Amino acid sequence: MIALNSRHNLVNTSVSILMPVYNTPPDVLEAAIRSVLCQTYADWELCICDDASTSPQTHRSLEKFKGFDHRIKILKASVNLGIAEATNTAAELATGDFVAFLDHDDTIDPDAIAQIVMAIHANPDADVLYTDEDKIEPNGSYSEPYMKPDWSPEHLMSVMYLLHMFVLRKSLFLDLGGVRSAYSGAQDYDLALRATTRARRVVHIPRVLYHWRKIEGSAAAALEAKPQALVKAGAALADFVKPYDATVEGGLFAGSFRVRWPINNERPVTLLILTNSRFRDIEGRGRILLVENFIHSILAKTTYPSIRILVVDDGKMPSDVRSDLIARGVVVRQYPLEGTFNFPHKLNYSLTLVETEDVIILNDDLEVISPDWVEALLEQSRRPEIGAAGARLLFASGSVQHAGVVLGVQGAASHIFHHWPGDHIAYCGFSHIVRNYSAVTAAVLATRLGVIREVGGFDEGFAIDYNDIDFCLKVRKAGYRVVYTPFAELYHFEASSLTRNAPNEADAQSFRARWASEIDADPHYSPHLPRDRNDCALDIW
Repeated sequence: MIALNSRHNLVNTSVSILMPVYNTPPDVLEAAIRSVLCQTYADWELCICDDASTSPQTHRSLEKFKGFDHRIKILKASVNLGIAEATNTAAELATGDFVAFLDHDDTIDPDAIAQIVMAIHANPDADVLYTDEDKIEPNGSYSEPYMKPDWSPEHLMSVMYLLHMFVLRKSLFLDLGGVRSAYSGAQDYDLALRATTRARRVVHIPRVLYHWRKIEGSAAAALEAKPQALVKAGAALADFVKPYDATVEGGLFAGSFRVRWPINNERPVTLLILTNSRFRDIEGRGRILLVENFIHSILAKTTYPSIRILVVDDGKMPSDVRSDLIARGVVVRQYPLEGTFNFPHKLNYSLTLVETEDVIILNDDLEVISPDWVEALLEQSRRPEIGAAGARLLFASGSVQHAGVVLGVQGAASHIFHHWPGDHIAYCGFSHIVRNYSAVTAAVLATRLGVIREVGGFDEGFAIDYNDIDFCLKVRKAGYRVVYTPFAELYHFEASSLTRNAPNEADAQSFRARWASEIDADPHYSPHLPRDRNDCALDIW
């Protein structure tokens, strides 16, 4: 042990593992303890609070380890405290620099603490750390690997994605007052929300170091097994966002949430639609003029009251359609096309015509599905820390066209879950939660003029492709976050705006040259997820 610690130069960093115990079956309890004893890094301590267990088997199992190793500390509560206070009681035994949390029926990888300490040494300002995980089946095999993204605040406000193994600096744990019994059952979620907000740095360790056991009645086996925990999680999140005058609603699947950020409905937003006035045959709709169909759907369905529709045409719009749109209050302007078409040039020109701070950039080959799509986008894009927000887009068939953009997948960039069934809740719910991505498509992109000016607009060097992804990456580089929301839902009849079979090679080469490091390591797409497919499917891990 000492030799390994010296080799990695990990001395002087200690980790206290907190484990509340209550009537735990002896086989799984002993497996949990032995997984700690098997650690390759020696400077740990296991702080156990027996929460007044009534099971003789649990008592006997704990007795086996009393005095077995000086690093194992066991305290028995005189009365049942509940998981939150039992955790805090275990913490009273802790002398380490950091505290980690281990459930009494789970196990950790032999390298878990070593990997955590190495991450701490690589990031001296890390106050919160978390790892990847999988599950232990009843037969002892491992399943359901959860390869998490790097720190993603919006993701955490949609679902408790940090889960296990969760580690934080002990001084921060104490400053926060430990875990709160008001949220017992979801005390870890409440702590994660509060701790990540206070942390100087949140570090993700992209390795499966925690094994979550499936047993009858556990959330690992079925999330719905603990309905009260879901209620407490929603309450913890509501308490967390209350200072921002935000509220919380249930999400699109059990255990997920939607934060409703306040927006002023009287504040106008420009819906900027770029069009070349193409007709196209669309499944279930016949032959339609795309821009006309889209605007009719906006006017018929959109609930946000303060929209300004600005259409920038290439001069091909039929005069009768143009007159009809103007009569409906739509502003139509003509783009002065000169020479070879350059999409970002047209977009930058069009943005000079926008008179509102809020703008939603839109293709013309869209159709509204969710009436509150504008509200859903503005709830994100109006927050000062958000630079761009994108929508959930479906093909006419109902399959997924866009649910976020990932880098380095099937080339330089790819739409995750592309062509997957729209009603399919994809890997770890990624398709159905508000979450962070490195980029979203500009087919539907909500932002602010101030952000656009700050990053220099859209780069006209990317004449056809990657200009929207490049914009999002510039936004992230400027310190803003990029968000995808499934609550803004529209049809996207992809390839109607511009028919082609493959990305422009010159644009692709320029994009790879500029963003090589981001393509190689997208922070919102695990390095362990596949690069040759877009469904996050894993056969081995």
